[in-house]
Amino acid sequence: MPHCIIDCSAPLANRVGEQALLAAVHDTLDGFGLFKPGDIKVRLQGFEHYRCGATQDDFIHVALYLFAGRSAEQQRSLASATVAALVQLLPEVEAVSMDVRQMPRETFVNRSQYLEETGLQA
Repeated sequence: MPHCIIDCSAPLANRVGEQALLAAVHDTLDGFGLFKPGDIKVRLQGFEHYRCGATQDDFIHVALYLFAGRSAEQQRSLASATVAALVQLLPEVEAVSMDVRQMPRETFVNRSQYLEETGLQA
């Protein structure tokens, strides 16, 4: 279920490689064993137009969307480990950050739930 969105400068994604960034985040989250295999979804958006303070230095920010119910300690551990993996991969990048956002289960709907709720066939 977890959805992970990586925002970064496009030059950074091009230089390091999109797949390397996706793998670093995915593999770090997968290593915790908190999620079912294959449930972690990671996507990346590289920005051509951005500012980091008064400069156009590289940046990377990760937003992790989880169902409500994980402890603050678990959320902090996921964020800290992911930032650590990115710092190791990108030692020259100063602007590396992550936040964890909780989603209430009651307002989340995916295809399977929709089909089940409506009685439609896949």
